[in-house]
Amino acid sequence: MKKDKKQVQNKRKYADAALQKIEDARLEFYGKYKFHNNLKLVVTVICFMAILLVIFLKEAIANGTFQGLPLIIAILALAVAYGYSVYVKRKFNNKMKTYFELYFKSINDYALSSKGFKDVELQKPGKITLDEFKECQLYKDVCEAGSRGLTTFKYNKVEMSVVDCAGNIKDAKRMRPVFVGKMVRAKASYKGEKPVIIYLKGNDRALPPTNLEGIKKQEEDKKMIVYSNNEDYKKVLTTKVRKTLEEIKTEKVLVDVAVSIYKGKAFAMLGYDDPLMVLPLQNEFDDAPTIKYKKDIEVVAKLLEALNK
Repeated sequence: MKKDKKQVQNKRKYADAALQKIEDARLEFYGKYKFHNNLKLVVTVICFMAILLVIFLKEAIANGTFQGLPLIIAILALAVAYGYSVYVKRKFNNKMKTYFELYFKSINDYALSSKGFKDVELQKPGKITLDEFKECQLYKDVCEAGSRGLTTFKYNKVEMSVVDCAGNIKDAKRMRPVFVGKMVRAKASYKGEKPVIIYLKGNDRALPPTNLEGIKKQEEDKKMIVYSNNEDYKKVLTTKVRKTLEEIKTEKVLVDVAVSIYKGKAFAMLGYDDPLMVLPLQNEFDDAPTIKYKKDIEVVAKLLEALNK
């Protein structure tokens, strides 16, 4: 007796039911995507063959009664191919949107489920503006910012938000990323205009802050660098803040972390690599990067709470 294909593909054990939902939704979406993509190819081939047939029969038809038939057939074939292509694109743009919303809701249901997290809400359309991205003041000359999955929540009493985002600069002939990952935002107790910037070093995939010109390096060790022109910056880096920073572990998925605090605002820029940032489609959903992200966001939420006191 043959096993059901879906059962075979679903043999992986996921850490949480919310993560299993992602894989179930991926299988359903990708199955329909492949079917309609293949059907679109079949329709295109049939229309192309119809046009070829018209070319071969053109002279024979032209000598008969229906001289305009070749043109009519060619136009109809192209119209059918184009119409079906547009139909598939629209259909799957909507399905992709639904899949993305389920993905982020499921990620939130898992990653933001620990004690202290509450009022979790996925925003629509789930994006931030270029100005909102640039507000962190960590990256120079950013001219484009893509984002998705904006989610607001509270950690204990502190309001926060997290969003997937990427900031790009124009470098010679192409756009180049200066940040890819998750931006976490909250209010902060420090009201000073001179930013306090903390950078947790990462691997060779890391994208360190680029907007540091004129800002003094105050501290550096093998894990962390602190920049600020405020000589009283240590008042921001309290014992609790420093202990929480030590809990953040950069590695192959979380490649680096940059934190900026100024004018009553705090930004934690978590640089993540593709295993977390690329939504699963063709390949099976791997929950290991999301499990790491859950640990990261718990520590970062504690950090931002400490900066708010």
